[in-house]
Amino acid sequence: MTRKFELINRILDILNSSRDLGELLNSISSITAELTDADSCFIYLHDRESNELILMGSSVMVPRVTVKLKLGEGIAGIVGKERKPIAISRRAYEDPRFKVFRFLEQDTYEAILSVPVEFNGNLVGVINVQHRKEHRYTRREILMVEMISKLVSGVLERDWLYEQYKKKAETLERILESVLVGDEDLIPRLEYVIGNMLKIPVKVSPYRINSAPVKSRHFTVHLPEGYGIDEEHRKALMLILNQADLIMDNRKLQDEIEERKLVEKAKGILMKRGFSEEEAYRFLRKKAMDSRKKLRDVAESIILSAEIFN
Repeated sequence: MTRKFELINRILDILNSSRDLGELLNSISSITAELTDADSCFIYLHDRESNELILMGSSVMVPRVTVKLKLGEGIAGIVGKERKPIAISRRAYEDPRFKVFRFLEQDTYEAILSVPVEFNGNLVGVINVQHRKEHRYTRREILMVEMISKLVSGVLERDWLYEQYKKKAETLERILESVLVGDEDLIPRLEYVIGNMLKIPVKVSPYRINSAPVKSRHFTVHLPEGYGIDEEHRKALMLILNQADLIMDNRKLQDEIEERKLVEKAKGILMKRGFSEEEAYRFLRKKAMDSRKKLRDVAESIILSAEIFN
């Protein structure tokens, strides 16, 4: 039992670290396999745009081939669709629900346990643990994997969304790399691009004004009074604004993830000094309010102090 607590504590440490998503998933897969005495563990993440499960983490080496399952396809796909665990103790590869990938050795294993990962009602992914030999999964083992899925769901949800936003933003930034690149303020660049396109001077506000004729989720374009815009120019204008919105979403999500990681790390430092998790969070919030600083700044101060004194 002590060993299991140590492994769970390792998962918490990993979630509080700033490693990339791939390393995070592989580490969680390895610990999950160890906790369940499994021969391997896979973690699939749900791509909401394509509505597919994509193999993103593994406790063992797998071929560099993208493995995807539609919801309802294969054991993991059915678990993702129905949001209920499936446990098969023997000859899993002969189960009619099973989809075999010939290049995956794990698809020849005898037993499999598949558990959904959910966060706030959204499907985040699926965790699969596999055994080479026949293995009857106990209720305790199923609960263990379910507990891990709940433990990691929030972090995976945010980090996976960030990765998807990042890829979309990178694609769109490449399309408009001559005008919408770098970390500088988007406003003057938007004004430059839109002004050149419409051949008039324009102003862009970094917020949405519902009564304005041209607006997106994060920006409003102010046109000269009485200026009319045709449908083709409106479509081109909205393409630019939607791309700028995506860049803003990406930046905001990245900031939120970095702040969450810093806060969790600071909470961990305080908990080692005798605080409960709730007390540690209240302490951080109070310090932020009293000093009129951001929660992130207070967390960074605590982390820096701990590093200096250690």
